[in-house]
Amino acid sequence: MRILFITNYYPPSNRDWGYMQLCEEVADGLAARGHEITVLTSTQRDGPEIARSYPVHRLLTIEPDWHGRRSAAWQFFVGRRQRERQAVAHLTRLLEDFWPQVVFIWHAIGLPRVLLQAAENRPGVVTAYYLAGYLPELPDEYIAYWQAPPVAGTARLLKRPLAQLALAMLRREGKPIPLKYEHVICVSNYVRQRLVAQGLIPASAVVIHNGVDISFFSPSGHLSAETLPNQLRCLIAGWIVPEKGIHTAIEALAQLPAAELPVTLTILGNGPIEYRDRLQAMVLRNNLQDIVMFHAAVPRQQMPEVLAQHNVLILPSEYEEPIARAMQEAMAMGLLVIGTTTGGSGELLVHEKTGLVFEPGNPHSLAAQLARALSEPDLCQRLAEAGRETVIQEYDIKRTIAQIEDYLQYVTG
Repeated sequence: MRILFITNYYPPSNRDWGYMQLCEEVADGLAARGHEITVLTSTQRDGPEIARSYPVHRLLTIEPDWHGRRSAAWQFFVGRRQRERQAVAHLTRLLEDFWPQVVFIWHAIGLPRVLLQAAENRPGVVTAYYLAGYLPELPDEYIAYWQAPPVAGTARLLKRPLAQLALAMLRREGKPIPLKYEHVICVSNYVRQRLVAQGLIPASAVVIHNGVDISFFSPSGHLSAETLPNQLRCLIAGWIVPEKGIHTAIEALAQLPAAELPVTLTILGNGPIEYRDRLQAMVLRNNLQDIVMFHAAVPRQQMPEVLAQHNVLILPSEYEEPIARAMQEAMAMGLLVIGTTTGGSGELLVHEKTGLVFEPGNPHSLAAQLARALSEPDLCQRLAEAGRETVIQEYDIKRTIAQIEDYLQYVTG
């Protein structure tokens, strides 16, 4: 098959790591299986281009680019329509030059919906989506921006009349643009059921769980009955944002009796400075500065080494995770996972079968599971082993790639 991937970010990039890395691994895997691959993505890149067996066209702009120097309002009124036309023109040229059988749309947040519509309407080409998020629920980014209240009081005076004008312009442009989502792969049963129930995607949508590279994430210094009672070396990895519930983990540590504190916690990742300041203030207020450590995100190549230095992954998410890849990686490495089962996470994390579960936003519930991990090492060892075996059997990236290949071959007839 000839497959054109469309995605907002593509490595090397420091944005949307989990979704982006999964896209890259699937593209690499399909290329290795003999398919012709081309990627159309945004101009955003960090570091030198990676040598690949297929071309990556960095031509698209992110709308609005929250990391740029210009405000979202400026980006809306200055050159937006021209950039949309350019995006469609870039797609049209690739369709004519590459002649793909499939346009495979991945993480499209920040890409103009007119681009996705142009792909869907192209005669003779199948357009398929891989949804590891809730794109069909989300409004056009500019609609969301103009409908949201301004943060600053002075900005409110300016934004209100501009918002009325901008929303009227968007309506005249036919936005929000309805998309068909005719062929859809969902990352979890939860994502599929949620979107089908709203009538946003067809009932024919299928579930193909994301996976991890089992050979890359292999055990090293992982949880064992001998080491667990001595110390819980806990890790939280990912975006440091409130909906990830990291504050709950700090509150839980503060509730453990002093005698039960052979526990450390590393918080690994980047995020808004305001939330990091809040977390660090909580650590100081509860005298946990010798227990809780903050560390910036590391390149993916270093994650197995980081995981090997810990024996527990805490997944305290309070929002509906489509399914957490960090959990899959930790289980593959043999770590015990103690987490919430919001969204699709419960399809892998099952209480007392593949890990331990606590109530979202409930530090008492998490503290109880941490204390249990210290007092019942044999159980935790069995859970860690069961989690690893489940990932090997059901969440191997090779399995993901093979199932995606089968689906794309099916929809192209």
